[in-house]
Amino acid sequence: MGSRDKVLIVDDSELDRIALKKMLKDAYEIVEAVDGAGALRILESQKEFDAISAIILDLVMPQMDGFEFLREYRKVDSYRRIPVIVASVERDVKTEKACLALGARDFIGKPYDPQIVRFRVENAVRSSEQQLSRELRYRADYDMLTGIYNKTHFFEATRVLLKRHPEETYAFLRLDIEKFQLVNSFFGSSSGDGLLQYIAKEIRKFAGDTEQIAYGRIEADIFGICMPYRGEETMLELVRYMRMRLGQYQLAFDVVPAIGIYVIRERDLSVDAMYDRANLAAKQCKGNYIENYAFYVDEMREDIVREQQIVNHMRHALDEEEFVLYLQPKYSLQDNRICGAEVLVRWAKPEGGMISPGEFIPVFERNGFITKLDYYVWEKTCKLLAGWIAEGKKPSPVSVNISRVSLYNPRLVEAICGLTDRYHIPRELLELELTESAYTTNPKAIKETMERLQKEGFSILMDDFGSGYSSLNVLKDIAVDVLKIDMKFLSDTDQEGRSQNILASVVRMAKWLNLPVIAEGVERREQVDFLHSVGCEYVQGFYFARPMPVSDYEKLVSEKKDELQEKYQKDEIGRDMLWNATSQMGSVFSGMMEPAVIYEYEKEQNRIDTLRVNNAYYDMFGYGDINSSGGLVMEKQLSDESRKILLGTFEDIAKSKETAACEFLRTSKSGRSIWVHLKLKYITSVGEKHIIVGTLTDITEQRMMDQELQKYRQVLLAAEKTERTMLVVDDQEVNRGLLKCIFEQQYRILEAENGADAFEVLNRESGKVDIILLDLAMPVMDGMEFLKRKQQDAVLAGIPVIIITADDTTGHQIQMLQLGAEDYIVKPFVPEIAMRRVENVLGAGRLLKRVSVAGEKDKGETDNGGTV
Repeated sequence: MGSRDKVLIVDDSELDRIALKKMLKDAYEIVEAVDGAGALRILESQKEFDAISAIILDLVMPQMDGFEFLREYRKVDSYRRIPVIVASVERDVKTEKACLALGARDFIGKPYDPQIVRFRVENAVRSSEQQLSRELRYRADYDMLTGIYNKTHFFEATRVLLKRHPEETYAFLRLDIEKFQLVNSFFGSSSGDGLLQYIAKEIRKFAGDTEQIAYGRIEADIFGICMPYRGEETMLELVRYMRMRLGQYQLAFDVVPAIGIYVIRERDLSVDAMYDRANLAAKQCKGNYIENYAFYVDEMREDIVREQQIVNHMRHALDEEEFVLYLQPKYSLQDNRICGAEVLVRWAKPEGGMISPGEFIPVFERNGFITKLDYYVWEKTCKLLAGWIAEGKKPSPVSVNISRVSLYNPRLVEAICGLTDRYHIPRELLELELTESAYTTNPKAIKETMERLQKEGFSILMDDFGSGYSSLNVLKDIAVDVLKIDMKFLSDTDQEGRSQNILASVVRMAKWLNLPVIAEGVERREQVDFLHSVGCEYVQGFYFARPMPVSDYEKLVSEKKDELQEKYQKDEIGRDMLWNATSQMGSVFSGMMEPAVIYEYEKEQNRIDTLRVNNAYYDMFGYGDINSSGGLVMEKQLSDESRKILLGTFEDIAKSKETAACEFLRTSKSGRSIWVHLKLKYITSVGEKHIIVGTLTDITEQRMMDQELQKYRQVLLAAEKTERTMLVVDDQEVNRGLLKCIFEQQYRILEAENGADAFEVLNRESGKVDIILLDLAMPVMDGMEFLKRKQQDAVLAGIPVIIITADDTTGHQIQMLQLGAEDYIVKPFVPEIAMRRVENVLGAGRLLKRVSVAGEKDKGETDNGGTV
């Protein structure tokens, strides 16, 4: 889907144009003009992405000659980015200076030598801003992993395709791979990338050169194709082709495609809607390894229609107060009595029946209406609490949910405070619930909002704690008042006892942090018994009470006795059991997903002891990492600098008794160096010792990448901002003096009288010389011998060389280029031309470095979207 660089040849001589075209056609697409006026028309007509990359310009032409063209060319900013190479029969310094002043980049002589022409054009194209601009536009339109259109450009190409062929029936296909995430899991992300590239190549093969098919990578392993529909057989042809080609892919995995097909009958639909319909069809064949394709039919729209019906009625339902509050009681396990409730919402339709929150809440979250419903529920709850208070009751706190969308409201705190103030509600009666996943979307902003709400007197409940992959980090970084854990967590594993151990560990860790725990989803007596045994304080679930209308809740609260009066003896856990190796606490961290440690820090002795670690810690550092006494082996693990950083961080947290973090370098038992990011939270003190919990993250790969990037930045910065160094090698002092006068404002000038002296300078100035200007005829060691020896030295071979010579014959110039010279400057020196030649050589090198670094970054960031 890409194109080659274009070169515009402007010359009234057809023979010269033919000669140049023959020399360049293998590497470039050629465009021709017979005079300057024609060249300007071509430039005006070029599409942005297909713009000209370089211009070869004759000076003597009818109608508009080369000079007039250059004067018009330099008036347009976008044209000036295109390098112009002037072609001339004779070397005329005055003419060349005039061309340079008008914006010309370089010169070639007539008659043309193919090697010199190709060399000049390649140098100009590589150093042009136009080339870099084309590269950036390519990255905006194409998927960098597969080389085909990305989602945005593919959808645009589909729109154009349908518009250009209104008489043709098209089909939109969505293709992905069954259980693609397993490829990444079993074989690694590089294998996943390889498979995606293979799929893109096969789609490209199937499409061929026709302009009636558009295709692209939408995301992860999902590809889209828009192609003519000429009956079901045309679709099956692609299905069979992809199934056959994927079956031949060399991977010990059954690569099976799932293809959803929407035959486009409604051209007014957006491409997004077409994709949605193909996606619905693809869902029908997921898991079917025999018929791995499905056509979209209108019955599949029922879900979409149902959602649209919800959207159509949601505003009216809010105005008519069809949304009603339900309350689910929370019970204290100490006495099995109600200690509060969670507010839930139901949609009661006027004609009877109830719409489940599972149907309308996800719709409202997608379209943003959830913020209005949130406020509605908060206000209804405040009215409810105000009514109870007015009746002389002493209500227990009730909690309301704050949706993820509402968290982005910059006036959230003001809105909630305004409601409690308006209805004169003590703020401790209105508790606020957020899911753990909501904390991970924008941690910094949410942390600030939560802290503001806590300062206003509200309690924050973290719902679904433990369901995410960063629970400990969330708990460390964001202050909450209560944890809520869903009992479904116990049913999500087939490993006997593992979930119970983790849940018990979380409950007890919450105790150390003085955080109450509410277990929700409690449905069976054995769950209640288990929660008693681990010291959980509060429960919520069907075993005690289902969500109920407000009137039923009021009746339940007013009863003198609960239906459940059985008493349990609470399992009180003393702090001394925290470190008892035989207690249930032995599994406190064993199932956590991130390395976690409980430290004991004694300031007077400057000692850090490791009291408890989890399995993930051993996975990071090895099972021999902790010594027999339980202490941290500071002498072997840490350098002086790292020890200083670590001890300073522990000293800080012992003073603040809050949180702290640091990064340090240490070694594992096996001797591997590891960069560690450590986050700490203060728990308590025992005498002069401080108990601190920490989580560790291996950031070695990140630090190594940062170091490599820093090297690239330093190289680029040095190339662009620091003083560059030029070595002038010539046995004539006058020549060295002339060149020094030309370049001394831009370069630090080093001098050598012959090749041997030059090598001495290069060895002395190791790595500091950016470019060499080299004479050929010199005593001791001439320029040709110097070039040969330089090319054999791996360190010096990369330094560009420009020949300075009085011999401008074509054969001589070609010989020097073949020996590795980058360009040549003819004596006597013309300052403007000499400076332009040097800048062209160095400018091309800098551009290649920028594109190379950008390419490496893109490669590192490529994500095939699978699960490792």
